[in-house]
Amino acid sequence: MRLFDRSLDQIITEGEACVRLGGESFVIRRAFVEDLRDQDQRHRIAHLNRPLLILHSPRDEVVSIESAGAIFQAARHPKSFVSLDPADHLLTRAVDAAYAATMITAWISRFVPVIDPTSG
Repeated sequence: MRLFDRSLDQIITEGEACVRLGGESFVIRRAFVEDLRDQDQRHRIAHLNRPLLILHSPRDEVVSIESAGAIFQAARHPKSFVSLDPADHLLTRAVDAAYAATMITAWISRFVPVIDPTSG
């Protein structure tokens, strides 16, 4: 919610506001803010019962390192944290997107069985 803090008063009083997130405009409504406030994400993350991979860049201007760290701390093992420095949040440089894809592929291979498409 910190991403639309500047518009929070307008969202609450008027029911909605146009907010820019990641360079795009979105209409955020009061019900969405209320739903967010009702979520206990730490609890939800702690009880995923799934492997969790967190990818984050210290240069990310959307998700802070503190937020990424809080997710990592809340999660149970197996979990991994990969730094994507110097990528931005949207991985707009092809080299950063390729690196992230390589990391995801390597990580997920430990948890998802490889299926041979030729074995019919």
